[in-house]
Amino acid sequence: MVALTDWTLLATLVLHFLLDVSSGLVPKVGRNNLIRQAAKYTSDTREEEDAIVNEYEKSLLNMFGLKRRPTPEKDFQVPRIMQHLYKAHMGDYYEPEPKIVTSWETGFDLPHEDITSRVNTARSYHHEDNEEHYPGMPSNHIRLRFDISTMPSEEVIGAAELLLHREAVWHHVTSGQGHMHRLNIYEIVKMPPDDGGRAGSRFGSRPQPITRLLDTRLIDTRNTTWERFDVSPATLLWSRVAHKENHGLVVEVVQEDEQIPPQGDAERHVRLKRDVHHDVSDREWVHLRPMLLTYSHDGKDTSLRRRKRSSRNRDSSNSSSGRKNRRKKRKRRNVCQRHDLYVDFAEVDWTTWIVAPPGYDAYYCQGQCPFPMSDHLNATNHAIVQTLVNAANSALTPKPCCVPTELGGVPMLYLDDKSKVVLKNYPEMAVQACGCR
Repeated sequence: MVALTDWTLLATLVLHFLLDVSSGLVPKVGRNNLIRQAAKYTSDTREEEDAIVNEYEKSLLNMFGLKRRPTPEKDFQVPRIMQHLYKAHMGDYYEPEPKIVTSWETGFDLPHEDITSRVNTARSYHHEDNEEHYPGMPSNHIRLRFDISTMPSEEVIGAAELLLHREAVWHHVTSGQGHMHRLNIYEIVKMPPDDGGRAGSRFGSRPQPITRLLDTRLIDTRNTTWERFDVSPATLLWSRVAHKENHGLVVEVVQEDEQIPPQGDAERHVRLKRDVHHDVSDREWVHLRPMLLTYSHDGKDTSLRRRKRSSRNRDSSNSSSGRKNRRKKRKRRNVCQRHDLYVDFAEVDWTTWIVAPPGYDAYYCQGQCPFPMSDHLNATNHAIVQTLVNAANSALTPKPCCVPTELGGVPMLYLDDKSKVVLKNYPEMAVQACGCR
């Protein structure tokens, strides 16, 4: 049972979090406030008060899946793909955010619902630029190696996608080359020995890695879009082994008819490496470079499927039932019900690492649980009996308390303490219904 004073304290703490820069989520101002509150429950020793506050801070960090407060660089660029993933997830609830681009990326949306219904986290990873090649690597092959070792150990990968951006090219079409190319995605199972020994391979005569085909697609080079490839088997394996055993992927681009590497502009239409795109700025390259998207679950009960606006909330303010409900609420202002509470991340200085939303409606429960209990109070049988006992003799037991009976999740797009971009649904963040308990 949560008393009214506890919810008031929670609202106060939320508004005092992160009022200055700190390595933790509870900085000096908020920490001093918590210590004063903790003093009510201890023998008034600073060690005990600090211990209580430390445990509270651990709970906060654990809630966000962090080890410390994220401190990204000021000019950190959030890839547009992750911004669009947030938009796609929000669905009907989406309203443009100051930090979110408003145009849609061609060829990108949420993955199929059979994936999003069983995950609650999406993470993005860029490849390691210094490992794009290996000795004897053909010109139409690029190695992409992603370090996913920063993923929390409790998260289980449900799916993973490789995203490659490409721009339409026409010169090779007018010169007689075909416009249909094939992209093949291979997992590197084992790298060749360092002693120069020979190992037969389809890639050439020099020692080459052992690979297996993960996905392939025939593409039309006259279109500008993102291409998405299923690399779940490889990524799931990487999550279970050390990073040195993660050898990465190989992307192969060939002309469909001849099975030979494309030439000229056709060779460069898939943006696989930075050095062949000297016309793209560093800031723009962040949004175009290859990306690995992982979809995982941390064991908490909120999925990443597209959010839909509830039909019971639509146009209620314009309906006769909505007007009747407002009149009833005015008559029972002191009765247990949900009240507005908006948490503004700018006020608590969380906007340095939370990209979207700028805040959210948390709500809180407040009001009396009078006798007799009405149906709208959503009381339990125990609360009804407790009310009867209190009505007979208030000295025996207090009245039931007004508390949340239904809580909803809130999606957040943010930078974690490793400066990785994450989209996550956090459960039990907003009150959806109140009742007497």
